[in-house]
Amino acid sequence: MFIKKLASYLAIILSFTSVSFNSYAQESDNFLLLYESYNKLNKIEEIIENSETKILTKYGVNQEYFASNELVLEPSMHFIGYQVKRFNDQRLIELKFSKVSIEKFFQDQSVPYLAFEGKTKVYIGVNDSFFQNSNLFIIEDSDFQNELINSKLISELNQNISIEFNFINKFPSTSYEKDDLLIELANKSQGEWTLMLIDRFDLTNWSINFPKSSKISIQKGFKFQNLLLDEVLAEVKKTNTASEKNSFTVAFDLGMSEDDFAGLIDLFTQSTDILHFRVKQIENSYIIFEYETYLDEEKAYNFMFRSGAVDTR
Repeated sequence: MFIKKLASYLAIILSFTSVSFNSYAQESDNFLLLYESYNKLNKIEEIIENSETKILTKYGVNQEYFASNELVLEPSMHFIGYQVKRFNDQRLIELKFSKVSIEKFFQDQSVPYLAFEGKTKVYIGVNDSFFQNSNLFIIEDSDFQNELINSKLISELNQNISIEFNFINKFPSTSYEKDDLLIELANKSQGEWTLMLIDRFDLTNWSINFPKSSKISIQKGFKFQNLLLDEVLAEVKKTNTASEKNSFTVAFDLGMSEDDFAGLIDLFTQSTDILHFRVKQIENSYIIFEYETYLDEEKAYNFMFRSGAVDTR
């Protein structure tokens, strides 16, 4: 009975369902949230103006493609407000931006954007050249620990990148030892990784060294969060090629239940991987959708078959 009703009133059901899901999204999922350290609260205007890169990263937008087309997002035009949020014992500034206006900008400018997630390992070596046998003291320092915790939190919240920290046992004191360590880590690591070496520069400053990218910075105290997040992002950044919009068809079995059908429409309506879709035809026991996506053929195939498709082309 459900399948006959579905075939007879499919256009009505689709229209009603699409409106329902879109209304729900506007009520509960219309904010893009970014986070910053609480100690930057006095620089809130600067943080807002400098949020473009973080927003593009959150959406998986290719930034070279964005810049080559001379596009400017102007984050302040999409900014809604901010508040202080607590994550366990850590306080962060939560910035709210309008997903509706941001995504409209992307669509109006034909900017490809995709959901983006990544993970990486960060190997850390610490050393105090002035005071021997005090490396454990550095690791247990509250400022050092807070910098690690905030880096991990903000990376996951802003960049959708999960960080796993690992401490190395022996700090490399010469360039030869650094090279050997890089080779060792490359051989044993699977996936993305980076190496951060922290050594005392003088009584108040520390050297923050990323041997893999050959970047060194001198910082007062343990202020490595921004440097580390840049390195992490560079490690998992997607290939620098502009995505092409593709059109595919996909078939689903009409023997699905009403709940399965509602879930299917939810998938097509809510997924950032699906740009547009329509019912192309109903034949025999199948319903065939046509959809547009920035996914390539292989990724679109895998995405749809994980969602219960019986055929795609």
